Amino acid sequence: MVRCIAIDSDNSALNELSSNIEKIPFLKLSGTFTNPFEANKILARREVDLLFIEPEMAPVNGIDFVRSLTHNPMTVFVTNSRNYAVEAYSSGVIDYIVKPVAMDRLVRVAGKAYENIMRNEAESTPAQVSIDQPFLFMKVNNRIQRFKPGDILFAEGCSDYVKVYTSGSRPVLASMNMKTLEKKLPYKQFRRVHRSYIVSLEKIDSIERKRIRIGEHIIPVSDSYYPVLMQAIDAAIPESVIQASDKHPVDK
Repeated sequence: MVRCIAIDSDNSALNELSSNIEKIPFLKLSGTFTNPFEANKILARREVDLLFIEPEMAPVNGIDFVRSLTHNPMTVFVTNSRNYAVEAYSSGVIDYIVKPVAMDRLVRVAGKAYENIMRNEAESTPAQVSIDQPFLFMKVNNRIQRFKPGDILFAEGCSDYVKVYTSGSRPVLASMNMKTLEKKLPYKQFRRVHRSYIVSLEKIDSIERKRIRIGEHIIPVSDSYYPVLMQAIDAAIPESVIQASDKHPVDK
């Protein structure tokens, strides 16, 4: 989950942005502000991962405000002008969006932030499964069952449980939620593609019209997670996906 806030002196623009943010399942809107200084308290507590801010504001403009922060969350400029591109990147801003905010543009920016958060968590979590730790354990019924990440095809969320599909076996219902499982699985190998699904990238046979085929299974890809998936396979496309994509072109 990416915790975010939005700052804009224009109430109507702020309301529109807030409404769009709340449609993206992996974004959690923690607050909206019309005055940058009103956001100082939540920023000082380091409870913000992503900041959406309008550069042109009073009593201090967004650029100077971002530069003044001692703890810098990922920042996105949301502006009426296209002239802030150079200023944005020189200020360490990850992206900028021109108003009115198009939903697909916001989703791409959110996907970039989500990818950064998951990568940082994967690198900083000692319990993360790696080559040296090739197993993870989950409670299945009254037993603790061992799983090899390489055997997992995908997982489906079912409230406080996950249904884990593996190669050559029937799916099992494990006592774990999707957020916990996402953190336990090797980051380079797995991606969340829907509120209810996590897939193994190397098990994907094809992707077409925002649907993943793994063997006989069809897994939906939600609009908000689609950019995350595209970034993942562009960064390191498994050989199986490359071969499958030759037969089934990816619908972008």
